Amino acid sequence: MPVVAPPSQDALAVLSGLLRDAVLLVERVTATKADVDIAMRLGAGHPAGPFEVLAGLAPDDRDRLGLLLPADETGGGLEAAGAPTWRGPVGVVGTGHMATGIVEAVARSGRPVHVLARSSESGARLHAKLNASLDRAVARGRLDAATKQDVLGRVSVTTDPADLAGGDVVIEAVAEDLNAKADVAARLDAVLPPSVPLATNTSSFRVGDLRHFVSTGRPVIALHFFNPAQVMKLVEVVVPDDLPGAGPLRAVASAWARDIGKTPITCADSRGFVVNRLLIPFLNDAVRLHESGVPVEEVDELLTQGAGHPMGPLALIDLIGLDVTVAALESMAAVEDDPRLSPARTLHELVAAGRLGRKTGAGFHSYQEK
Repeated sequence: MPVVAPPSQDALAVLSGLLRDAVLLVERVTATKADVDIAMRLGAGHPAGPFEVLAGLAPDDRDRLGLLLPADETGGGLEAAGAPTWRGPVGVVGTGHMATGIVEAVARSGRPVHVLARSSESGARLHAKLNASLDRAVARGRLDAATKQDVLGRVSVTTDPADLAGGDVVIEAVAEDLNAKADVAARLDAVLPPSVPLATNTSSFRVGDLRHFVSTGRPVIALHFFNPAQVMKLVEVVVPDDLPGAGPLRAVASAWARDIGKTPITCADSRGFVVNRLLIPFLNDAVRLHESGVPVEEVDELLTQGAGHPMGPLALIDLIGLDVTVAALESMAAVEDDPRLSPARTLHELVAAGRLGRKTGAGFHSYQEK
């Protein structure tokens, strides 16, 4: 368990909603305490997970928050060493930023990757982005030139979904739009052998939202990578319990994630999974603190200085994108009645003004001069 200083009282007040949500996830059996803590450290960059924070609080602070630590879990745990895993080719659908990162992560593990692109032009753009990323790794001494060529040689691009039929698993990493993902799922279902799992990289939807668009019996799971996928260690593995063979499939998918150099956590099929379900409402809480009159810079400093976060919450929203943050909140609010999931007024106002964060040069902070 990381040894970190407890948050300041002001930071703890902002974190209180996140801590309550973490307890709720464990009470709902969405994830274990250990996996929640791993997820927030590796997926959100927090210096300590929610239960590590709670364990380090004085009893009076926990009482004031009205929180009891759930009992320690017994048994369980991920797959043992040597468990079965996917060792063959992997299909990836998409050529954007996330897809490119997933392609790199898998290809660097030694597995062939077949990429489904919408056009030869988009496939060429993926190759260019992959080459540039590998060049950066070579320049930083993390990869040698020969290995870079080996990685590139493992990646092939196609515009024919049938070319993905020989893979152990196919991962869709297209736009975070349910209609787009449903279209991909239906097209793949028509050409993939029925035993090949279809994995979604969604960050907002449930696996169950996509199962309606494939044949009964098709394994549909989530392998949620984090951005940038070639660097970030966390992968959220979601295999719905009602899927035939859910237990073995969960173990295989988790072992595969470890084999490609990632740290898997498993969780139930609920919107936001673990990281986004805890992080996004917390960011919304920070916006409301700003709306109460606390300046942007002070809100961010409250969490960087008072809780050791690597980035303030409003700066993090700018990095994620204000439009993406609003969409994630609205997706979770659609299935859960919690006022904390309703996007703060300022988020809507900034989005309407075109201030979407770093990608537009301004959000809560201004990046024009940078």
